[in-house]
Amino acid sequence: MTTIKGERLANGLQIAFVDQSNRYFGDYHRVCVVATIICNLRDLPATTPDETAFRRLAIEAFGEELSVVRRFERMAVPSADVDEVRTALVQDYLRHAAGYMARPGTPRSLVAAELKKHRTYRSHV
Repeated sequence: MTTIKGERLANGLQIAFVDQSNRYFGDYHRVCVVATIICNLRDLPATTPDETAFRRLAIEAFGEELSVVRRFERMAVPSADVDEVRTALVQDYLRHAAGYMARPGTPRSLVAAELKKHRTYRSHV
């Protein structure tokens, strides 16, 4: 696994792109890029009682950091095209998601969505 790109957004989110590609048959590759979105939970705002309670709940559930993973794949890529496809996967993600991901409210929304999933799974334990 090789880190191929890292981005730090203005709202504090970090995105690290890791290459997990492999050759699977002859000259054909599975190009796989994994984007890990990292939110430092101590950086969540805590200027109101609601924000303070939300940050405390997030830290109790996930620790100091929340990491969310997104995977992008293309199959049957010839060797000659692997670098180009890998670069395109990263650029496409940044082009389509960076505007949303960079918004000031996104860290809280991301944490809220993960808390909702976290509670759903914990209630069945």
